[in-house]
Amino acid sequence: MEKILNWRKGLFDSNYQVFEDMLLKFSLNFFSLKNSAIATTQSGIYLLKSEGYSKPESKIFNNKNEVLAIIRYDWLGFKAKIYCTTGEEFDWSFQNSWFSRWSVNNHKNKQIIYNSSSSSGLIHSNTEDDLLIVAGLFIREYYTRMLYALIIVMIILSTGRSIF
Repeated sequence: MEKILNWRKGLFDSNYQVFEDMLLKFSLNFFSLKNSAIATTQSGIYLLKSEGYSKPESKIFNNKNEVLAIIRYDWLGFKAKIYCTTGEEFDWSFQNSWFSRWSVNNHKNKQIIYNSSSSSGLIHSNTEDDLLIVAGLFIREYYTRMLYALIIVMIILSTGRSIF
């Protein structure tokens, strides 16, 4: 059974709220300068914590500090893989060149498709797994932050060259 969720976030912040039938289903709140977040869902609380630069990965913990999933990023392909401790693996990727559509799926029976405008969007899901929905939004924000950081570095480098 497919369900449709709505999500929104502030224009200049990284805090997401996901709604089902106009009721808050969960929230995803990012820490300011870290690629880490806390998700509060109806089924529990998750901590998403990123580590590493050359081989970046994020771990998803439950409220007992147990690892539930590991996310490994492919920076060059703007893709990611989600490895759950249950043995399931999911692919995350952008679906268009505007980075406004992305998906999480296991190429079998679970698929989540996300659509976005500037600060809101829709989630089409055929699974009830809140962890996967949270992971899909988290990875999108991870890549958004990486793109912003790259743009800032490019601006600093270009202005630095013109000063000297």
